[in-house]
Amino acid sequence: MAEKVMRALQYEGYGGGATGLKIPFTRIEVFDGEMASLQAARSAQLEVMDEKREAMAMKTKSYQMRAAKAYDKIVQHRTFKEGDLVLRIAIHVKNGTKHVVVSIPSPKKDEVLVIVEAASLNPIDWKIQKGMLRPVMPRKFPYIPVTDVAGEVVEIGSGIKLFKAGDRVVSRLNSVTGGGLAEFAVAPESLTVTRPPEVSAAEGAGLPVAGLTAHQALTKSAGIKLDGSDQPTNILITAASGGVGHYAVQLAKLGNMYITATCGARNIDFVTSLGADEVLDYKTIDGAALRSPSGRKYDFVTHCATGISWSTFEPNLSENGKVIDITPSPSGMLTFALKKLTFSKKQLVPLILTPKGENLEYLVGLVKEGKLMTVVDSKHPLSKAEEAWAKSIDGHATGKIIVELTKTMLEFA
Repeated sequence: MAEKVMRALQYEGYGGGATGLKIPFTRIEVFDGEMASLQAARSAQLEVMDEKREAMAMKTKSYQMRAAKAYDKIVQHRTFKEGDLVLRIAIHVKNGTKHVVVSIPSPKKDEVLVIVEAASLNPIDWKIQKGMLRPVMPRKFPYIPVTDVAGEVVEIGSGIKLFKAGDRVVSRLNSVTGGGLAEFAVAPESLTVTRPPEVSAAEGAGLPVAGLTAHQALTKSAGIKLDGSDQPTNILITAASGGVGHYAVQLAKLGNMYITATCGARNIDFVTSLGADEVLDYKTIDGAALRSPSGRKYDFVTHCATGISWSTFEPNLSENGKVIDITPSPSGMLTFALKKLTFSKKQLVPLILTPKGENLEYLVGLVKEGKLMTVVDSKHPLSKAEEAWAKSIDGHATGKIIVELTKTMLEFA
């Protein structure tokens, strides 16, 4: 009997980046009207790259430094004159993602096997690849990343009661074992919910990590009721155009909150359309200081960005204001401990996601009813998943980055 196999994207160690992220050997002409020194040649090599390649391979300082050093070794002791052609450097990232064909996994007693129609990327996915969660995740290499998927059940474990083959579902996979960037994935029954016809695979796949994080921040950490029965309170949502942020704005509006949001200038209208009452460009003086345009003090902050200190938050908080940090740093954890020890009324609360099936079902229901939407930044086929991976690392997506798959099964003898 032929072995059933599937296509997938995986990596084999910490570090890396996306598959084949390298600068091609392309010739470029030295700047007109000048003798090109080593520095000028290096600048040409780094700057003349087209925008797509730059976004994929050259955005981070580490890539730029490695490119510059490699280039120096080749062109050292050489000078260039007008009209010379200079080779760019090819850099291949060790332990980068790569396309493979592997065996289709079998579901355990409490799992379902899903043929994946859409998978959604989250920053935690590439942070695991970079070793930020070692030694907990991943448990072993090679590792197929991503946990948020939507698709159709094709096989069930012996203990499954709620699902059958043919059911369309949204699932949060086991975060330790991953498996989402593949044609098939095994998902725990406890974190799998039915996907109604009104909810597309891409819309559903965006929800498990980003949607549940926004939901937990508002309902558990802030104690907000999303039925609008609470008295209006003031909330600040940072990075409001991102994966978690764009869900948080919509859910906060359902909770009858007055929303101040931060984002880049290009997304101000978008965030306003989601329900924000006032929006700050984070690059302006007031935006960097998080000052409400209407002079409000924040009862809650859903902090979806990074690099903002407690000293920036504190003067903008109400007497009992609370900052809910979805990506707590070591300094944030220290602030959390100090505020607890000193019985401060103003608190920083680190959020560690505790996914629950009933909450995922609630969010899928909101999407079905048109009360919540998944905004898709971009869609990529599995064959070009490395582009989605690089875009996630770049960190400027509006909404969710989706990898779409076709319903096919490979069979090898």
